[in-house]
Amino acid sequence: MTYPSWKLREWAPDLPEGRIDNIYIHWSAHDYRAVFPAYHFCVALDDDGEIIVVNTHDVRENMRNVYEAPDEPYAAHTRKRNSFALGISVMGMQGSKPDDFGPYPLTPELIDALCLVAAKLASRYRVSVDAEHIMTHAEAALHDGYFGTEPQQRWDIARLQPDPRPLAPQDALDAGEELRSRIRRFS
Repeated sequence: MTYPSWKLREWAPDLPEGRIDNIYIHWSAHDYRAVFPAYHFCVALDDDGEIIVVNTHDVRENMRNVYEAPDEPYAAHTRKRNSFALGISVMGMQGSKPDDFGPYPLTPELIDALCLVAAKLASRYRVSVDAEHIMTHAEAALHDGYFGTEPQQRWDIARLQPDPRPLAPQDALDAGEELRSRIRRFS
């Protein structure tokens, strides 16, 4: 399926009016180009290696309590947290572990692009750039009891760089704070 996309520097989507309370930040666990449609906006690389923003879901789909009509389309990005919430993701981290980010690691450029997208969305929908309203999937998983590296657990984005230490909850909190700090710089 083909989705609308823009070069990062040209990204200026026509965002609809409506209620958005939260933004959740992810990585896809795919390569840099394979867009995964569980999110509203994906930060990816095009065939020339340039950063693009891909819109995979209509924002309006999540401007409701999605659990009242779960058969209607919506972006199912964060377990039990999709109502009135946007999901954005950087494409990458396929085959990653906390100590080895694999062949598609997070890069400073991709992280900055993700934070720029988050900042624009937060500004448009007046979402506070704080740990209650903008968090990583790892932080949400920590709050909801499924943080970790097992198949049904989540650790995206608990680290911005690989580290040989065992993954710890504080990693998720620290990464979330660093991302919010970067988002504020783009606001």
